[in-house]
Amino acid sequence: MSSDINKKITDEGDIGILATNLRLLMHKFNTDSADLSEKTGIALTTINGLKRGAGNPTLSTLYQLAEFFNVTIGQLTERNLSAIGNISRIAYEIPLLTLDELAEFLKNQNKYKSTISTEIDLWKPNKHFAIKVNNNAMSPLFEKGSIFVVTQDIHVHDGDIVLVQFEQHSPCFRKVFIEGRSYFFKPISEIIGDNIIKDNNFTIHGIVIKAIQHFHD
Repeated sequence: MSSDINKKITDEGDIGILATNLRLLMHKFNTDSADLSEKTGIALTTINGLKRGAGNPTLSTLYQLAEFFNVTIGQLTERNLSAIGNISRIAYEIPLLTLDELAEFLKNQNKYKSTISTEIDLWKPNKHFAIKVNNNAMSPLFEKGSIFVVTQDIHVHDGDIVLVQFEQHSPCFRKVFIEGRSYFFKPISEIIGDNIIKDNNFTIHGIVIKAIQHFHD
């Protein structure tokens, strides 16, 4: 998501558009708050707050809603969907990497062996890439073979899953928590442990906007 959208979603007007569109889409899909919460994993209190036009949703929340209703985040937060007929996403070919290939790709983003076609929002497609998980370190949430779609063109929000690198270590996926100017990183799966890392020497290479599970060659 672009920084512009990140800024706009905090404005009352755009929160109002999100609320209106969310109520419209829920009516169109014949789903209530409890059902939407169960199917998306978004907290019921968050959904009810957004329906009222309250809160500042994370990127992952917006993406889950957009994915469920088959709209783009831009459409969900910036346009009155009642005035739009057919709305759809666009599929793009983006680089598909393994974690072993990531370091070289980050140095030269023209170097990759494979691609994957996936539907993403109408952001800059050249700011997206995908990483295939080649181990079970994040199971049972994400099994071996799952794919994370990562974007480099957004601001980090509290609760996002990020691709982060600590000093000279290899990049890894962690969930980020933000308190003021401090960043805390927690493993996604309990298999890795539950130690929360607070480190001032880190680089966030991107944010996960989509997870494609049970991918098979």
